Amino acid sequence: MKSLLTFILFAFTFFQSLGQRNELVFQYKNADKFESAGKYLYLFKDSSENSHPSVIGNLSYFRKSNQDVPTLGVSSKNIWVKFHIQNLTESNSIFLSVLQPNIDEISLYEIESGHAKLIESTGEIIPYYNRKFKNQNYIFPVQIKKEEIKTYLFKIRTGEQISIPLKVGTQTPLYESLLQFDLVTGIYVGIILVMVFYNLFIYFSVRDKIYLIYVFYIIIVGLTQTNFLGYNIRFLTPGNTWLSINGTYILSTLVGISAAQFMRFFLNTSQHEPKLDKFFYIFYWIYFISIILAFFTYYNASFLIIELNAMFLALYMLFIAYKINLKGYKSAKFFLIAWTIFLIGVVFFVLRDFGIFPYNTVTSYTMTLGSALEVILLSFALADRINILKKEKEISQAEAIRAMAENDRIIREQNVILESKVEERTSELQQSNQDLNKALTNLQEAQSQLVDAEKMASLGQLTAGIAHEINNPINFVSSSINPLKRDIQGLMQILEEYEKLHKQEPQNANLKQIERLKEDLEYDYLIEEIDMMLSGIAEGATRTAEIVKSLRNFSRLDEDALKPSDLNLGIDSTLVLLNNSMDGKVKVSKCYNDIPAIECFPGKINQVFMNILTNSIQAVKAKNISDGEIIISTFEKDESVGVSIKDNGIGMSEKTKMKIFEPFFTTKDVGEGTGLGLSIVYTIIESHKGKIEVHSEEGIGTEFILYLPKNLQSLK
Repeated sequence: MKSLLTFILFAFTFFQSLGQRNELVFQYKNADKFESAGKYLYLFKDSSENSHPSVIGNLSYFRKSNQDVPTLGVSSKNIWVKFHIQNLTESNSIFLSVLQPNIDEISLYEIESGHAKLIESTGEIIPYYNRKFKNQNYIFPVQIKKEEIKTYLFKIRTGEQISIPLKVGTQTPLYESLLQFDLVTGIYVGIILVMVFYNLFIYFSVRDKIYLIYVFYIIIVGLTQTNFLGYNIRFLTPGNTWLSINGTYILSTLVGISAAQFMRFFLNTSQHEPKLDKFFYIFYWIYFISIILAFFTYYNASFLIIELNAMFLALYMLFIAYKINLKGYKSAKFFLIAWTIFLIGVVFFVLRDFGIFPYNTVTSYTMTLGSALEVILLSFALADRINILKKEKEISQAEAIRAMAENDRIIREQNVILESKVEERTSELQQSNQDLNKALTNLQEAQSQLVDAEKMASLGQLTAGIAHEINNPINFVSSSINPLKRDIQGLMQILEEYEKLHKQEPQNANLKQIERLKEDLEYDYLIEEIDMMLSGIAEGATRTAEIVKSLRNFSRLDEDALKPSDLNLGIDSTLVLLNNSMDGKVKVSKCYNDIPAIECFPGKINQVFMNILTNSIQAVKAKNISDGEIIISTFEKDESVGVSIKDNGIGMSEKTKMKIFEPFFTTKDVGEGTGLGLSIVYTIIESHKGKIEVHSEEGIGTEFILYLPKNLQSLK
């Protein structure tokens, strides 16, 4: 069995070596050169996610590359690259370099005796500072002795365009090649920075936002180019793998949108081609969709959408620029030249990826060179824009000077006419002024009369309330007098009969007669009725005293001195006088708190309560509901005392609420109100350094909240 297994292993290795002998071997002969090994590569696309390198390396499905730089398009599959190398130089240290920075995952295996040994696994998924060889490209140092042949296997996976520019060399030519790339990129970055600062300087000079948009566009173009060359992950995001992987999709989207926006402002497409200008938003939405796909890791679909959208957008921009150029707009010519040069660079770059053009320093930097020339030419175009604006300004100034001269002539002619009319108008104005003064005097008199009318209305209401409230107890007393007299006369008759019987005999018969008389006069009810009437007279007297007291508290209208006043007492006095107007249809709920007396003019504050409560009663009665209610609350807040009067009446609209404090504004019918009630309330509260808030909703009710300072004297 042991011998059989040894034979099988020997046979497998023998036939495997025969298979490999049929594959070309790259012979590295000159240690001073950095040579391309693209035509010695064997490629295989693997749909399986878990294929083992040892198994893949021994398969016969690999196909040979016929390009210096194999290009495989956009693929979601694992790309396996196998090649054989023989070292014919004196150096044992060889470097394998894949000059393609935007690869998500790349791993190198050494195939020996049918087994795969991992040398290094790297890519954009690995933070830059964790790489063994610190460069944006993927460089793998290997040891191959002179005349020795070794087989290597790359595993590559990325969501973008897959191209494999594999080069082989020793340390010296490798460093010279990398230095050359860094030098060219440094020149490009320098051009971009010069253009950024140059256009920023112009922006701060002329304050035209087109220069600020162009600065943003230049920055995005520069970042996009350095991202394609791998310098962003090297210098800007060395530790952020998410940005390293998604940077291509984000920057490609931003550069497309910023280019379109710059063109729209630069060529004023909304004015020259308004219908075509609206189609730019379709491209913006497509870019937005591609970004969403990238964020959800659909990298292949996102990259394809971005590439196709960018191609059609570039052609669409050329088409619009061409149409505007036909209209004689000079800036369109500059844009056409610059944009065409950039697109030529892009075309060369893409054709290089597809192997039509050779992969060298020139073709590697065609897009970078094209973008640099585009940035410079567009900067010249913007500089020419200053000349255009200057010329337009000069024309505008000349036109303004001509217009001013014409205006001066017209003014001189008009002055002659105006001087003759001034005297005529002056006399008319003097007469009008006299008429206005007279009208103002009449208006002031009318206003004074209306204010007096409002006061008289309040006094009339007060008088009616007093008359009604005092008349009720007086009527009660008056109506009780006659029955009381009759009852007392009956008692007197009984007493007289007792006197007569007391003098007569026999006693028993007379007593029976007295008993019958008591029954006829309902003696017990008579005594009870006398007590009830006496109680009614006492209650009437008490109510009369209360009304008189309330009248005395409310009637302090002419007091001009500040006095401490209890607002709870003032509200109660006002409610007593308004009791008649409620007709038993309005319920009043009191929520008094223990508040301090405040300095105020008590009579004026009572007038405020009277006016607001009168409006609340009318609003509740106008709604004609059975549960009409007014809630009165008092409270203390900081250095003020507050009073809330809230009803569930008809409420007010926002339009009405904005006008309620205007003099003469009223929603009542003619003859029912002067429109000065709430205006007087506002004036009184303002004179007390207070504040009034109104909350109302139509159909729900209204709430007035008054805030009065505790110590008015200290605020003056």
